[in-house]
Formats: sequence, structure tokens, C-alpha cells
Amino acid sequence: MNYLFDQATLLPYLKEQKIPAFRAKQIRQAIYKESLLDIDDISTLSKDLRDKLKEDFVINDFTLKEKVEGPETTKFLFELADGKIIETVLMYHRHVKPEYEDEIKQRKILRSWTNHDISPETHKLNRITICISSQVGCAVWCIFCVTGKLGFKKNLPRQEIVLQIIYANNYIKGKFGKKEDGTRNKVRNVVFMGMGEPMLNYDEMVQSIHAMQDQTALWLSKRHITISTSGVADKIRQLIDDKIDVRLALSLHAPNQELRKELIPMIARRWDIDELMETIDYYTKSTGNRLFYEYIMIKDKTDTKVIGNQLGKLLKHRNGHVNLIPYNENPAMPDLETSDYDQIIKFKKTVESHGVTVTVRDTLGRDVKWACGQLWYEVIMKQRIEDMEADAEANTTES
Repeated sequence: MNYLFDQATLLPYLKEQKIPAFRAKQIRQAIYKESLLDIDDISTLSKDLRDKLKEDFVINDFTLKEKVEGPETTKFLFELADGKIIETVLMYHRHVKPEYEDEIKQRKILRSWTNHDISPETHKLNRITICISSQVGCAVWCIFCVTGKLGFKKNLPRQEIVLQIIYANNYIKGKFGKKEDGTRNKVRNVVFMGMGEPMLNYDEMVQSIHAMQDQTALWLSKRHITISTSGVADKIRQLIDDKIDVRLALSLHAPNQELRKELIPMIARRWDIDELMETIDYYTKSTGNRLFYEYIMIKDKTDTKVIGNQLGKLLKHRNGHVNLIPYNENPAMPDLETSDYDQIIKFKKTVESHGVTVTVRDTLGRDVKWACGQLWYEVIMKQRIEDMEADAEANTTES
């Protein structure tokens, strides 16, 4: 079945069926601007045309297996048409309303403010970010990532990447309605930080970005699209050569080759840290873009003062910004713990002493299984336990 929002299949079909070309504009308006997921809901088309389109096209063929809501996030577990599973996360960035600024600032100082305190009364929705998957599973095998434990299943085609955003916009329309100015709330920022290594699905990722930036489609700014990579150096260079002008985030996670090989073994063995940083220098020089360095804070492994000084020396002359990410503990990796808050602050100051700008990332969704692959992992583990219990019961009955 073809996707109705995919111009590459829709336009030839309309021509072959002698359907006026302006119908394509109506269809794109309905899907991208009005965030419709059902062909029957496209009221600008006649019923006969809708019925005809339904024979060969769908807008949405995702099955929602689970949805986990939190005050700052919504996490979706989707089953694809082929039965495989992906995760997509919406993150809600809110501003404190002026009349509550002093109260919440004081409560944060006292550490009595929690994410559960966010409400429409105290906070105003500012922007929405979507964290999308580019693969089913992942072949990179970072030791701290649940998705890697699930193995690599397939690359997502561009349509399934884009559909995550279309689905999200439909959901946002129902959850938040319109803004004060009458326009619709929609995804503003897209980050390729979900399941998979996007650079290992390069061609489909790039095609999906074209749809995101298309003024007749999702029309997202290049400044609002970020590719997060674990360091696939040759594809970073190709990104530059292909002039794909979006933001880049590097999952660095270690300032030396030995630790990087421990944390991200597959990528680190293919491209050592010296070659990787040469590529990063080429990227910043060629594009003029500032790079974001993602750095995970794992207790007694990535958060020591020695490591902090190494990270500061590595990045002090480079055009970038470090995001420290508290490790999200989960049952798939019971031996890893997140760094203590005080230790994260000490580490931050150590890196900053070298002239590097550093931010401690907000832990949005920590209470709703935000970590990539965590929800899928729990579903799989639950199914395995049920299968084992069923086998045990069957064996008991037979005996």
C-alpha cells in the first residue's frame, strides 16, 4: 500500500488516472496543514475520489500499541504494517507564567518543585519537539542504550519517518487545539534521537528531511531539525558534501579512545576519536554551524574530574556546546547508575574551566520511560515472561 502524502507515488498515480493535478495540493493541505490521518476525513475530495484513493493509498498504517503520558512528554509505541515496533516521543517545552516565576524559582532552590507540578495554570506551552526513530532497533550497541540490546531489525523508509511527525501533529491538534493567534499547535523541532543511528540510514533520512523542509509539506526550518549521530564519520562528510543544512549533535560520551571503545564499541573501533574530531573540525569549518556534544553522565564511569578535564581540553578550541545528560536508569542495564546531582555540577564546572559552554540537560520524561527503547524492551520482556509461563503451564499439564 502506498502513502498518500508521498509525492513520488501520488503524482504519477493522479496523472495515470487522469485526475486533475490540483487534487494533489488539496491532499497535501489536508494531511500536512490540517493533520488528517484518514482519507475519509478529506472533505475537499468527493466521496467517489476518496473511495478510489483508498484502494491504493493510506495516510496512516501505524497501530498504536501503547501510549505513556507525562506532564512533559508523550511516548508512543507503534506497530508498523510489517509487525515491527518503533517508539516516538513528544516533548513539551513550557514557559513559567510571569506571575509564578518567583514562587517556582524559590521551590527549585529548595528542591521541592517537581515535573509533576507543571500545569496549564502555572506554565504556558512554548514549543513542541518530536524525537523520531530512523531504524527499528540499532546496530551500534552503545552499552547504555536499551535499543542496542534489542538488535537491528530494519531501516525505516522515508515515509515511515515522516509519518511519525504527521501522526504527532494529529495528536497535538486534539490535545492542545489552536494557539491564541488561531494557528494550530504543531511540532516545531525534530530530533533524530529515537531508535537507530540515522547516519546508517542515510539516504532515507535525507529524503525525509527534504519533506520536512518542503514549504508545501511540513515546512520546518533547518534550524529546527537536528541529526544526532554516534560518530559515523564518512556520513558526516557526505552530509556536508550533499549540503544538507541542518543541526548536528554528536553523541561523544567519552573524551578518550579507550573509554569510547567501552561505551560505543562498534563506532569507536571503526572511527577512532582522532579521526572523528578531524571530521567534526571539517564540519564546523565547512558549514559555520556550532556543534552540540551529547555527553552521558554515568556514575564513576564518565563523571570523574580526570575525565572532565580531558573533555574540556578536547573541546576548548572547538565551536561547540556540551549537553550533559543524566543517565536514565532502567532494568536492561542494572549495573549502570546515573551520576549524583552534585557530581554532575562539579563535572560541569570542571569542563567549563577550559572555556567550554555546558548545559545540564533537562530530564524530560524520566518518569514515563523516556529512554529510547525502554518501552519496547518492557513490552518484549513481558511477552517473553508470558510465553515462558505458558510453556511451563503446558509442560505441567502434559506431565
